[in-house]
Amino acid sequence: MKKTKASLLVQWFALVLCFTIIAACSNKGNTPNATDAPSNAGEKTPDTAATDAPKLPEVKLTFIYPVSSNPGPDQKLVNEEINKYLKEKINATVELKPLTFDEYEPKLNAMLAAGENFDLAWSSKGWLGNYQPYIDRGAYLEITDDMISKYAPEARANIPDKFWPDMLAVDGKVYGFPIYQVAAKTKSLVIQKRFVEKYNLDINTIQSYKDIEPFMKTLKENEPDIIPLGLAQNSWGLYTDRTKVGEGLVLSYKKDDPSLKYIGNLQMLDEKKEYYDTMRSWYQAGYINDDAPIIQNINDLKSKGNVAVALEFTSKPGGEVGETTVNGGNEVVYAPISDSYFTGIAGAMHVINKSSKNPERTLMLINLLNTDTYLYNLICNGIEGKHYNKTDDKFIEPIKDSGYAPNGDWVFGNQFNAYLKPGQAADTWERTIELNDSAIVPATSGFGVNEENIKAEIANITAINNEYQVALESGSVDPAKELPKYREKMVASGQEKIEKEVEAQWDKFKQEKGLVK
Repeated sequence: MKKTKASLLVQWFALVLCFTIIAACSNKGNTPNATDAPSNAGEKTPDTAATDAPKLPEVKLTFIYPVSSNPGPDQKLVNEEINKYLKEKINATVELKPLTFDEYEPKLNAMLAAGENFDLAWSSKGWLGNYQPYIDRGAYLEITDDMISKYAPEARANIPDKFWPDMLAVDGKVYGFPIYQVAAKTKSLVIQKRFVEKYNLDINTIQSYKDIEPFMKTLKENEPDIIPLGLAQNSWGLYTDRTKVGEGLVLSYKKDDPSLKYIGNLQMLDEKKEYYDTMRSWYQAGYINDDAPIIQNINDLKSKGNVAVALEFTSKPGGEVGETTVNGGNEVVYAPISDSYFTGIAGAMHVINKSSKNPERTLMLINLLNTDTYLYNLICNGIEGKHYNKTDDKFIEPIKDSGYAPNGDWVFGNQFNAYLKPGQAADTWERTIELNDSAIVPATSGFGVNEENIKAEIANITAINNEYQVALESGSVDPAKELPKYREKMVASGQEKIEKEVEAQWDKFKQEKGLVK
């Protein structure tokens, strides 16, 4: 919820962990309205496909997806239960293949390169499995309107038409099916509640990364066993600038600029000098963990329960519960440090391998994952009575050390179908809709960068970023020495060409959409 070494767009233009949920469908579609969810969650609901299941030849599917940690020893048991249900529904079984965040990108790339057989994968528009580069090399199957209307009509009915264009790739086709979740990005600090209360921290006073410094100083002086600010390769990026729109998304521009002029990364680098200096001073003061530029996954560090403050790129209503689990069972609170931006529906999606032998059945599985409340909660939470207990129609109580806890509802399907967990408000889904509706919609909504003319430069810059970004962002190197080198290498490696190409595409997009006169 980590920086992977992916493309330049992942690190600079990325849509970071941004998802959408605006769900409403009929009882026949097995998905309750968001305001009622999950009124019938966990119930095995009838489906028209089930009556046809015996007529279909039995097939075996494979589903690969990322998880923050090992789901547990009962993964196989849950998989078997899922397959019993899928046999009834679509006469299919599925082999679940969870991979850690660090494993996911290399494994997905290797499997596609080798032509290894799998059917379904998780992808995103700008993060893990960044799907445009894979589309460019012909890895994923186009999902046509005819296929959707035949094999996934109920799931498609949940998606308002105004959001569907966000699924379009550069060539104007659709290669992924969206997963319903929060569709707004709000960057927040995640702070352990016990320290907030102990030192009387007023969360409302935290508006940017700078505002947390006095609190970290207090922690350093009084909590010798606590890391004031935990960072890792997958969790840097505290910088925000509220004078800009879309900072950290596809591209940014000044709020008060009617021309919507593109702000390039070289300019951004110059503007972040003060920020890098601050990170350096924090690192030297011992506020940041010494191994920040080395460890890959911040969750490995947070699981010990001794990280007081960390960063969440896409904080959302009810997200504190998952963060509590990650933080060794310590309750947390969010402190937003950015505006909320609507980031579209394509931040999380399911894609079908173009080499899949059973694409139609795979799309039927996608349909069930997004509409069937029993199947969705089974894959998310495991078996009732063994891995969780229901407390009422909406809430469950996970059983500690039960043997199954993937902690990844956002990976599997429409999250409006999820049970609520202890600590989540009963109106979590209503608040999520409100956030989606109230978030600022950047002028860049729907804009994507065609990398065809800048592939080589992107590869070069990616290598440069990997060399300098984490070190500077974690404060582990002196920016006075390293920042000039970083900038010089970026220029030498083609950053100016990239920015010229992006600006040209952005100017064309603005004119076509009538965004400027």
